Amino acid sequence: MPTQYIIGIYALFFVGIYFLIIRPNSKRNKQAKEMRDNVKSGDRIITIGGFVGRVRRVSDDELEVDFNGTALKVKKWAISTVESMEALSEKDVQ
Repeated sequence: MPTQYIIGIYALFFVGIYFLIIRPNSKRNKQAKEMRDNVKSGDRIITIGGFVGRVRRVSDDELEVDFNGTALKVKKWAISTVESMEALSEKDVQ
């Protein structure tokens, strides 16, 4: 088997790995970073530990979150899900 075929097979393998694993993972990371950067005061968040609270204040890399009357500081990287105030108010109306 010529060397060109082997190099071609390896190239196809790495292109496939890129499109099946690397690219979707980088897109997911970009969306998560965008979500964490757009957190506003009043939004409801769920942390990676499963705690649910409402954001009081936002700083560069930390949030002050009200967990049912208890205010705690949470790092932005610990946010799993954000539900904005607008989305929550539309749910309540329906």
